[in-house]
Amino acid sequence: MSDRAWTGVVLTGGRSSRMGTDKALVPIDGVPMLARAIALLRPHVRELLIIGDTQHHRHPHATTVADDLPGLGPIGGLITALDRSRYGRILALACDMPGVNDRLLLRLKERFDGTVDAVVPVHEGRAEPLAAAYHRRCADPFRKAVEEGLLKLTAALDRLHWAPVDVRPGHEGWPADLFRNVNRPGDL
Repeated sequence: MSDRAWTGVVLTGGRSSRMGTDKALVPIDGVPMLARAIALLRPHVRELLIIGDTQHHRHPHATTVADDLPGLGPIGGLITALDRSRYGRILALACDMPGVNDRLLLRLKERFDGTVDAVVPVHEGRAEPLAAAYHRRCADPFRKAVEEGLLKLTAALDRLHWAPVDVRPGHEGWPADLFRNVNRPGDL
C-alpha cells in the first residue's frame, strides 16, 4: 500500500502572456493541462490544491486557492501551498509540465525519507523545483528568501536541506520530454 498522506499541488499562476491564452486550460491530446496534472497527482495524494485563479481554475477533485503572494512567481504559489496544505508533505507540479509521469512522482516520494526538507529532480546539473516534493517546514526559508528579494526557486533551494533525484530524460526508460515546459503555442 502506498503512502498517500500527502497534498498534491498544481501551480497554475502566471499571466500566460507568451501562450496568449490561459495555459492551464490549453488542451494536450484533448485534455487541459490543469486536468492532466490533477489526474497525475490524484493517485499519490489525499488532498489536492490548485494554486491559481479561483474562478477559472476549478476542478471537482481539487480545492482552488488564490495565491496569497501574487506577482512573485512560483515561489509565492509554493509558499501559499505549503501554508494551506493539510498534510506536512506536498508534491508540487507546475501545470505546464505535461511530460511528468507517475514514475517521477513515485521516485520523489520514495526518496523523501524525513531527513530532508525537499526532494528535487536534477538533470544535466539543473534542478527542476516545479516538479518536486517539499515539507511544510520549507515555507519559512522560502518566505525569508522572498523578503530578501530572492524570487527564483532554484536559488531559494540553497536555503533548504534537499536531496536530488538524478534523472536522465531520454535514457534509462525516462521519456525525453519529461521536463518539457509549455510556455508558447510552439511548445505544444
